[in-house]
Amino acid sequence: MSVEAMAWVWKNGPTDPTERLVLLAIADHADDLGWCYPSMIGIATKACVTERGARGIVRRLEAGGWIAVKIGGGRGGKSRYRVLMGNNPERETGNDIPGKRNPERETGNVATQNPERGDTKPGTLVPPNHQGTIKEPSTTAREAVVADERSRRRDEVLRLMGLDGVIRPDGRFTGQTTDMAELPKWDALGLTRAEQDGKIREMLDKQRAKVPGFFPNRWSWFTAGMGELAAAKRRDPASAQLGSKPNGPLADPNAEAERQALVTELGALRGSNSDAAFARRREIVSRLQALEAAAGA
Repeated sequence: MSVEAMAWVWKNGPTDPTERLVLLAIADHADDLGWCYPSMIGIATKACVTERGARGIVRRLEAGGWIAVKIGGGRGGKSRYRVLMGNNPERETGNDIPGKRNPERETGNVATQNPERGDTKPGTLVPPNHQGTIKEPSTTAREAVVADERSRRRDEVLRLMGLDGVIRPDGRFTGQTTDMAELPKWDALGLTRAEQDGKIREMLDKQRAKVPGFFPNRWSWFTAGMGELAAAKRRDPASAQLGSKPNGPLADPNAEAERQALVTELGALRGSNSDAAFARRREIVSRLQALEAAAGA
């Protein structure tokens, strides 16, 4: 934590309360030159806002010239932030601290804002880039889309758990960085979002029947169930044969009546992710195959 960065924000930060609070949260991580590598979840937690809200405020701070952001440029691929001390966009005369040296300005490496965003505030001065380089907007835009998608998926899981934020009723946090790391694992298992959601509800309902108000300490608790669901899905031959029908009705009226009943039951089981449903679908498909084989003999 840089006391200097925190003090600068308190004295010179934006007048908007939420923007100042988020900027303080970033400065709380910064070194004496203003650099830091906080996660978006960490910023949101410190500022007491949602992750989506924090993301939007960070963009406004970047567009307004309060911070510089390098996507994925920090440790472990985290975004790198810098509090632009000595720059106060809300004052026309600037706000350089008397006697304070700015190494980047002396070397000609001026920290620039991100001009490709469309939400730059009117009147915001974008300093020149003396290095002559142009920031590539397409990569940043793609990364922002991926980050937004992860944030939306995280919010969906929180809602499935019955939460409207990262703080549980017992005061503990959930949906942290380690929890977010589980989300791509579920997708990699070949499960649709609907299947994932169904498994989350099923696991929570089963556990909360035993322990009301239950919340898992880590989202890896769901991952074990996701793996079981994916394995059952791979074993289930009905997954590739739902709704399959022979070319015409079976010659035996009794066999055809049984086939029709089985096909109807098979359709009713679509979308069910329970182990019993998977087992029953396997039985139905096996019986349908036997009926068709007998008809073709």
